[in-house]
Amino acid sequence: MGRSLAMGLVLGLLAACPAWAAEEAQPDPQQVPDATYLKHLKDIRLIEIRHLRSPDAAEFEKGRQKILAIRDDDAIGPMVNVLYGTNARYRGLLIEALTGLASANSKVAQAYLQEIAVGDGSSPHRRRAVDALKQGTGAPVTGRLMAHLALDEVPVIRDRAASALATLNEKRAVWLLVERLVTEDVRLVGGEVWSGSMQLDIRTQMAGVPTFRQSIVQAAVPNFGIATATIDLPEVNIVDVATTIAMADPGHAIPKYERVRTEHPEILAALKALTGKDFGFNQAAWQKWLQSDEAAAKVPPWEPLSLKAG
Repeated sequence: MGRSLAMGLVLGLLAACPAWAAEEAQPDPQQVPDATYLKHLKDIRLIEIRHLRSPDAAEFEKGRQKILAIRDDDAIGPMVNVLYGTNARYRGLLIEALTGLASANSKVAQAYLQEIAVGDGSSPHRRRAVDALKQGTGAPVTGRLMAHLALDEVPVIRDRAASALATLNEKRAVWLLVERLVTEDVRLVGGEVWSGSMQLDIRTQMAGVPTFRQSIVQAAVPNFGIATATIDLPEVNIVDVATTIAMADPGHAIPKYERVRTEHPEILAALKALTGKDFGFNQAAWQKWLQSDEAAAKVPPWEPLSLKAG
């Protein structure tokens, strides 16, 4: 599986495949909320204010039951808006509600669960989201997880997507897992500073040769009146020079990068779970195995997808 196939995998995930396109259905975050959205948002916010905020367990349970009774896909976006945040209890309730909706094959709920499976900061919540994806009828929905594995540049997100796909026994992911098993990353390792041009303004102090002139000095002397004397006073010419340094052209930083080979243990673990094979981080061995009859019996063939506009 060469680089051309790798590009095909990435481009394929951007294509409009009917089975995957349905999985990706969810509200457009840039869309201006319509009246239906705002109505659901108001209703769910009132449940949160009246019941979920209460320290009384019975009152919270009343609010929980109201949330779980919601079965309208149009209410899922507002529900996420209200419940998904720093409050772990709210997030747990949201996952519970999404699980019930996903089990009834709500594509919107399944899309949100896939995002939680890779993006939530709590590993128990991520596991619950993955388990919820198993509960629908038919094969688990995995389109967004596959997209994260193929396209996401954040290694930890790819690792979480790989683990979720292995848990869901998504064998179509094997091709992508092999591609992401070892990656070349660019890493900043240092830098140089080019100083450009510099101007110097040097200054100093210089004293000339002294000259003398006579000056008469008078002072009162007790009992003797005024005493007069003549003295020589020196005169010296002094030149004062200071020094400044100015940059005529600002300095420029020149970063230094290097390409590093990175192995991804989480992806290897997913490959082993899905195939029962272990070729370590030897991508060539994995790619060779994918062409074998044994692999053909275990792994669905990759079907390139064509891009379409819109």
